[in-house]
Amino acid sequence: MRRLPLLCHSRSGGRNMSTWNDLSNELSQAIQAIGKSIVTVQAGGARTASGIVIDEKTVVTTARAVADEEKIRLWISPDQPFSGSLVGIDSGTDIAVLKAEARLAPSAAFAETPRLAVGQLVLAVGRTWRGNLVASSGILSGVMGEWHTLRGKKIDAFIRPDLMLYSGFSGGALIGSDQKIIGMNTTALRRGSPLVIPYSSIKAIAAILIEKGYIPKPYLGLGLQPVRVPESLKKNLNLTQNVGALVVHVEPGSPADKSGLLLGDILLRIEEHNFGEQGTASIVFRLAPGQNASVLGMRGGKQFSSTVSVGERPRRQA
Repeated sequence: MRRLPLLCHSRSGGRNMSTWNDLSNELSQAIQAIGKSIVTVQAGGARTASGIVIDEKTVVTTARAVADEEKIRLWISPDQPFSGSLVGIDSGTDIAVLKAEARLAPSAAFAETPRLAVGQLVLAVGRTWRGNLVASSGILSGVMGEWHTLRGKKIDAFIRPDLMLYSGFSGGALIGSDQKIIGMNTTALRRGSPLVIPYSSIKAIAAILIEKGYIPKPYLGLGLQPVRVPESLKKNLNLTQNVGALVVHVEPGSPADKSGLLLGDILLRIEEHNFGEQGTASIVFRLAPGQNASVLGMRGGKQFSSTVSVGERPRRQA
């Protein structure tokens, strides 16, 4: 898509109208092209959302749209319904992967490394509960680096569009001026504000869901409770941190136990994350199974350091 032209006054009203028509037609053509890779998603009898085709039988959508439903309907147009099944779901990033029973339309074209800036024109594309293509336009109102959701999951970039996401738009695509998909629209990660999950995050999470069917969760085998660091210790150890995490339980044989952490230890930091600045659960969820995480804490009035080999939390049996 070429750059958005400026519509300015001139003596030639016909020329301005021609420019306007050209732009309008170009936007419409871009929406129609991307729309071939956008499907309607309905789990059970719930309200519909949208989904993006990532290969001939695979769709990515929002976790909120499908939850743990096994019966899923998809359609690419009002007269093309078909069945699908849930491959895997990650509520922490609001990403779910579905498998379609029938071959889908062409795979979506994603922007691998988009050059985003506040003020750029963007289009949101989705499908209604009838399968009709719908769109909304606006600009990027916020672009920043990686961030973490309320559940501690990392999203590679903060992308906030200033546009209206109508009912059913979640799970649909946000496209830029190159007519490629920047990411997936969602309203579940931040209350009252639509956000976009970038393709890099979708690609990484979807690959794990396709391989395992779930996202492995970190496991330390610790019970932690926030506790204020005594002023005397802060002074003696030259600390500025006011809050730590008191170890109230160590699971026998767990990664924490094997690393030598003890009941009564006060942990100050895991990796670069200080306790007190964030919740204990949020810090633990930022770790990854198999990671060797450095730990800084206090024991017996002295500082100590350790390394914990993060395990994978056992899954609940159905």
